[in-house]
Amino acid sequence: MTFNLVTGADGFVGQHLVAELLDRGEEVLGAIVGPEPLLTTLSESEARRVRWELLELEEEASVRRFARAYRADRLFHLAGLSSPSESLDDPASHIRVNVLGSLFLLDELAAMRRESGYDPAIVISGSAHVYGAAAARFQPLIEEHPLEPLNPYAVSKAAQEMLGTQFARSAGLSVVVTRSFNHTGPGQRPTFVASQLAARVQAISQADGVGTVKVGDPTVRRDFTDVRDVVRAYIALSELGEPGCVYNVCSGRALAVAELLEMLARRAGVEVTLEPDPERARRVDVPLVVGSNARLAELTGWAPRIPIERSLADLLAWHAGR
Repeated sequence: MTFNLVTGADGFVGQHLVAELLDRGEEVLGAIVGPEPLLTTLSESEARRVRWELLELEEEASVRRFARAYRADRLFHLAGLSSPSESLDDPASHIRVNVLGSLFLLDELAAMRRESGYDPAIVISGSAHVYGAAAARFQPLIEEHPLEPLNPYAVSKAAQEMLGTQFARSAGLSVVVTRSFNHTGPGQRPTFVASQLAARVQAISQADGVGTVKVGDPTVRRDFTDVRDVVRAYIALSELGEPGCVYNVCSGRALAVAELLEMLARRAGVEVTLEPDPERARRVDVPLVVGSNARLAELTGWAPRIPIERSLADLLAWHAGR
C-alpha cells in the first residue's frame, strides 16, 4: 500500500485529493494547521481513515520535525496561502508561508536524502498566476513562456516553483511542480469567482428567483478545470512526472465570467441581471488566461473528464447543502 503525505489536506483541493487516494485504497497522512480538519467535502467516514497531524509552515522547527517523522512514498505539497487579492494587502505572509515553508520542507528532505537515500515522489502545487502579464501576449500559455507575476501571491508561487526545480537539480529530489490554472467544484470558498457566483445564484434561487449579481469585469476569460480532474493530474505526475519539470494543469478552454454566471443561472432556473462593479475588479489583471496541457497529456495520458457544466452544478448543490 502506498503511503501518501498531503500538506493542506483539509483545503479545497486537499480534501478532493485525499478522497481520491482513499478511493484507490491508499494510506494517507494529512497535514493541517489546526487541531482538527475543517471538513467541507470529505465525509466523516473518509476522515476517520486519515491520520491528521499539525504542521506550521511558518515555523522552521515544525516543518523539519514533520519531515523527519513521516517517510512517505509520495508527498503532495498543497499547503499555503492562495489569494492573489489578499496578497496585495499582506505580501509578507504569502512569502513566509509559501516560500519559506517550502524551503524548510525541501531543505530537510534534501538532508534526509543525503543521509539515507530517502527519495519520495514530491508534487508541489503551483499556480498559473506565475505567467502574469505574459498571458496578454501568449495564448495558449505553454511551460516555456516567461514568468511575469502581477501580485505577491504569484511572486511567492514563482519562487516556490524555482525552489522545487532547484532542489531537483542540485539535491536530486524527485520534485515536479504544477502550474495549475483556475479550478472549481464542490467545496470551493466563495472568495473565488466561480464559487462566489454560485453562492449568489443559490441565494437568489432560495429567495424569489430573480436578482442582481455584481462582478468586477464580466468579460475576463479564464481556463477552468474541475478540481477532481486536477487531483487526478497530481497523482499521475507523482507517478510519471520528470523531476525538475513543471506542468500546466488546465482544460485548454477559456470561459468569461459572464458565461459562468449564465450557466449557473440556467442550472438553478433563476433570472439574474449582471452588474459590472469596478470596485470588485482586480487592481492589475489581464483579459484572457488560457493554457495548453499538451506536456501533461503527452506524458501521462491525462485529459479533463468532467465538463464545466457538471462542475458548476455540483458547486451549486454544495452551496445549497451548507
